[in-house]
Amino acid sequence: MDCKVVLVTADAQFGRRWVNELAQVAESDEGSPLGLVFNYCEPGQLLTEQLGDGATQVVALDDGALDADSLVECYRELRRLRAEIDCVLLTACKTPTEERIYECVISRAESNYGVVYRTLRRILLERIATPFADALKEYVYAARDSWHTPGHSSGDSLSSSPWVVDFYRFMGEHIFNTDLSVSVKMLDSLMDPISVIRQAQNLTAKTFGAKHSYFVTNGTSTSNKIVLQHLLRQGDRVVVDRNCHKSVHHAMIMSGAVPVYLESSVNQHYGVYGPVPKASIFRAIEENPSARLLVLTSCTYDGLRYDLKPIIEFAHQHGVYVLIDEAWYAHGRFHPELRPTALECGADFVTQSTHKMLSAFSQASMIHVGESVENFDAAGFREDINMHTSTSPQYGMIASLDVARKQMSIEGFNVMSRTLGFAEEIRSFVRESTAFRCLGVDDLCSEEVAQDGIRLDPTKVTIDVGCAGLSAPAAQYRLFNEFGIQVEKNTHNTLSFLVTIGTTESKLLRLKQALRKLSESAGDAAGADRGQSLPPLADIVALPRTAYYARGELLPLEREDMSALVGRISCDEIVPYPPGIPLLVPGQEITAEILAAIQSYVFEREDLEMHGVRHTGGRVALRVMTDSEAQPARRELQDI
Repeated sequence: MDCKVVLVTADAQFGRRWVNELAQVAESDEGSPLGLVFNYCEPGQLLTEQLGDGATQVVALDDGALDADSLVECYRELRRLRAEIDCVLLTACKTPTEERIYECVISRAESNYGVVYRTLRRILLERIATPFADALKEYVYAARDSWHTPGHSSGDSLSSSPWVVDFYRFMGEHIFNTDLSVSVKMLDSLMDPISVIRQAQNLTAKTFGAKHSYFVTNGTSTSNKIVLQHLLRQGDRVVVDRNCHKSVHHAMIMSGAVPVYLESSVNQHYGVYGPVPKASIFRAIEENPSARLLVLTSCTYDGLRYDLKPIIEFAHQHGVYVLIDEAWYAHGRFHPELRPTALECGADFVTQSTHKMLSAFSQASMIHVGESVENFDAAGFREDINMHTSTSPQYGMIASLDVARKQMSIEGFNVMSRTLGFAEEIRSFVRESTAFRCLGVDDLCSEEVAQDGIRLDPTKVTIDVGCAGLSAPAAQYRLFNEFGIQVEKNTHNTLSFLVTIGTTESKLLRLKQALRKLSESAGDAAGADRGQSLPPLADIVALPRTAYYARGELLPLEREDMSALVGRISCDEIVPYPPGIPLLVPGQEITAEILAAIQSYVFEREDLEMHGVRHTGGRVALRVMTDSEAQPARRELQDI
C-alpha cells in the first residue's frame, strides 16, 4: 500500500536531493503504515501522468523553481484530476501568497528532512484517520460490561439462548457489540457532536469539498426533509422538479410550502423521466420572484446529470437557494470523468446517499453545506437535524460513514477507475455479443433537452432488451431465478444495472454469461410488454399540506367509469414503483389522463408496487378532498 509523494519542480538538482533525503528518512521509519515513496517531476505532462497513478497521495509544488503561472496551472491540474488528495506548498518566500489553499506550507530551505518527512506523514495520517470508527473499536475491544440499553446487552441475550443463537451466529458478534447507547460518552453524540463524530464530519467536509458536512442515519429521505425544513416556512414557494424523490414532496406537506412543479422531459418509449429543460427552470424562477428554493435531482435514477453551473448561477442571481439531491452521485467527486459535482458548481446544499454507491451501510447519508451559503445558521441547522434524528442512532452506521469517507479519500480514484472500466466492458459486450442495446444519453433524453449539456453517469448501465423482442419484467425474472442476478430496476423494455466500487471481475463474468444466454433466447420471445404512458402534470390547486391533512373521502378507481374522480383534488401521493415518479401529489387536480395511467399501472402491471392507493370494499380507491374541503383549500392557495 505505497503512498507516493510527488514534488513538482523545475530544479532537477533540488528535486533529486529532496527525494533522496526523504527516502533515507523513510527507510528508518519501519513502523509507518503508509509506505511513503518519494518522486519528483517537472510541470506539464509528467505531472498529469503522476496524478493518473492512484498511489499518488500528496503533491508538493516548489514555488522556488516554478514561475507564478506554472504554479497556478499545476494547482489547477491537480484539483481537476484529483480533488481528494493533499497539496503542499514548498516555498522560498517568507510570506507566500494564497497559502490558505494548500494543506500545508513547508520552507524550501528546511534542512531537517526528518521534520519534512514527519510533516508529510502527519498530513496523510490525518486524512486516513477514522476518528469515530477507531473509538468504536477501542470501546468494543475493552470488553466493558453493559448496564445500559439496548436490551440484548452486546448480544448476550441471544448468544445464551438455544432459540435465537442461530441468528446471533448468522449476524456475527460485532453487529451486536457495536450496537450501543448514548450512555457511552466516549463515542460522542450524533445530536450534539463535540469529539470523534465532529472530527469525522470535519474530515468528510474536506474530502467532499464542503463548508460543513453532517451524518444522517435515516437515509437521504431524511436528509432532504432536514434541508427543506431549515429553509422553508408556511407559504414559501419552491421551484421543484416533479421527478424528485418522494421525501421532497413529504417535506412540502410538513412545511406548508407552495411547490412550483417543473415538468421533466419524458422519454415515452423507454418510460424514463429525464431532467427538466434548462429554459423551463429559468422561466419558473423568473415567473416566481418570491421563490426561496430550487430543488433538482442530479444525477437521476437513470444516471442523467444536469449541466448545473449555469442553472445554479441563474438561481443565485435571483436570490434563490439551491438544493441538489445527489443521492445517486456520492462517487462523483473522485474521478475527473464524473466532475464537476454539485458542490463544485456552487450548490448551497447537497444530499447524498453514501450507501448507494460507496461502502456505507444502508440508510447512511450525508448532508453537505456549500461554500456559497453565507451566514449559515449552524445552531439552527443542528436543531433541524435533531428533530429528525433518533436519540438511539445505529453506531455501526455512523462508523460506516467514517470508513466510506476514508476509502474514497485514499483510494477513490483507483476504485472509480476500476468501476468505470467495468461499466465500459459491459457496454462493449452488449454491443458486440448480444442482440440488445446499451442506451446512451441521446437515447434516454428527449429532444427538448438535447442542447442542455446533459451527461450520463457511466456507472448506471441501461440495457434495452425490448429491441430484441424481450419483455424486461420477464428478463428480470429469468436473471434472478436462473442466474442469481438482481438488477437495480426495470421498465417495460429496459433493465438497469448499477456498477459500483463493489463490482468484481467474477460478477462481471457471470453477468456476461447471463446476458449472452438471454440474447440467444430472444428470438423465441413473445415480444416486449407494452409500456404505460407518462401523463403530464396537472395543476396544483391546494397546498399539499392542506390536502394531505384533509379528512377526505375514498372514491373507488373503476376500470370503465372515471367521471367521479376527474376534477377532484388528491389527498395522497400516488407513486408507481418502479419508476418511483409520482403520478399524483397532494393538492393536485386529477385529470382523465392521469387516471388512465393509474388504471394501467394498477390493473395491467403485476411487476410493480403502487404506493398511495387505498382499498375499500375490496376495490382500489383514491383518497380525495371532499367538496366542502376543496373550496376553501382552493381559495387558500390563491390568497398566498
